[in-house]
Amino acid sequence: MRNGPLKNAEREFLKLDLDISDLVALLAPFVDDRPTTLLELRGALLGESMAREVRDRVWRRLIVDARDREEWMVAALGLAMPALKASAKDLCKGLDPRAAEEVEEEILAGFVAALRQADTAWHRLAWTLRCRAHRSGLRARKEALAQPVPVADLRSTVLTPTGNPDMVLQAAVHQGVISVEEADVIGRTRLEGVSLASLARERGEAYWRLAKRRSRAERRLADAVRSRRVSARALTPSVA
Repeated sequence: MRNGPLKNAEREFLKLDLDISDLVALLAPFVDDRPTTLLELRGALLGESMAREVRDRVWRRLIVDARDREEWMVAALGLAMPALKASAKDLCKGLDPRAAEEVEEEILAGFVAALRQADTAWHRLAWTLRCRAHRSGLRARKEALAQPVPVADLRSTVLTPTGNPDMVLQAAVHQGVISVEEADVIGRTRLEGVSLASLARERGEAYWRLAKRRSRAERRLADAVRSRRVSARALTPSVA
């Protein structure tokens, strides 16, 4: 199975060990078995018998916590993951793996942006956040389908034909196509095999934020390579 952004976000969710007692207290009068983990809480919230008003009550508290602490943002993503995966399954149909990854990245970014902007007085909060994340993914899908040539793996189909991959990254920085930091992220995750999730933890940066930045940088790089504005030969001194 493809190890994409949503799967990585789910993995981070499953690692969490947070005190959910305040959220459980909001559910207590409406459930027979009180959840003891985030995964159990997700199951309770998805239950068909759970009233919308109760779900909203839990999500209101969750949104406040997620805005203050990164680990609660990961928790919010995990609790919404079944809906986000359903959106991704629909939006990624017919796309190549790289484009599908970009769609998933935008779904995550769209959810985070929606959560930060949401009015907690709204009703059906979880559904509203999911719809806004879906719209972000839909925009990414349309952009991917509009590309005349898919942005494929940089090592095998974009960089190699024009020279040494590291040299191409250096040339792209020299030409102002990408920044030094963007070149480092691309080089380490695409050429050295470091996972984006590991790099995000190393940098103390949110996974979905780093993924979005890499995606945009790679698109600029691929366009520059295809148009021959960037190649390793750009760094080769001319012989007098």
